[in-house]
Amino acid sequence: MDCAIIEQNAFKGGVLIVDFYQHLKKNQTKLNQQESKSLAYLIENVETIREKTLKEVADNLFLSPNTLVRLAKKLEFQGYSELKTSLLLTIQGHKNVIASTPLDEQIIKTKQLLTNDSLSQITKLLDEAENVFFFSCGLSKYPCEEFNERLRIIGKVSSSYHEPHVMQQRAKNVTEKDLIFVVSLSGETKTPLDATIIAKHRQGKVVSLTSLSQNSIAKLADVALYTFDTPIYVDGMDVTSRLSFTYLFDRLFEAYINRSQ
Repeated sequence: MDCAIIEQNAFKGGVLIVDFYQHLKKNQTKLNQQESKSLAYLIENVETIREKTLKEVADNLFLSPNTLVRLAKKLEFQGYSELKTSLLLTIQGHKNVIASTPLDEQIIKTKQLLTNDSLSQITKLLDEAENVFFFSCGLSKYPCEEFNERLRIIGKVSSSYHEPHVMQQRAKNVTEKDLIFVVSLSGETKTPLDATIIAKHRQGKVVSLTSLSQNSIAKLADVALYTFDTPIYVDGMDVTSRLSFTYLFDRLFEAYINRSQ
């Protein structure tokens, strides 16, 4: 059994606590940018918040306690206490199953965010597309280039773009029969965002891959996929791992080649 996909349910004080990621998967698009950052803090610092009060956690985030309560309710918890309990039990459940490094945990969390419905929608879009294009910048281009080559090997007409002017020109010639994968950690990177706006005006179909947040590129997408990532910067330069993007593309490729089986 693949231990990464086990979804834990547990009883706490006679109340059924549903897996934290079930709540997140269902309600992630309701969160604004600040709430997404706060949620990422809670998940990345789960052991730290275990013994802290609501006020102490809020103070660490320079927020009011009510802000965290509203976050919990957006995720359909009764309040912060239930959110915290669900998160702790879910994380503990995964720790009991697999000894994870931080990178392992990012993949597990990304996997929890991926739905079969999204896979089916994208597989259908891939099947119907006459052309497939990838818009990305920086390190995000590498997962795109690998998936692009894999699609070409199996006979899809596919191209990857990361140079600003070439990407914009390609976007201006998109048609309703084209599928565009737009990949950006922030979902706000100017070059792919501008190209996505143009492509949508041209009636192109868009699938976005971004970090978990409310962001401009995801809002434009026909199907939005999300990853969990730990940002890493060296001297102001983004060197964050794109392994979560590679994981999503692997899942999409498997679903596509197995679509008729």
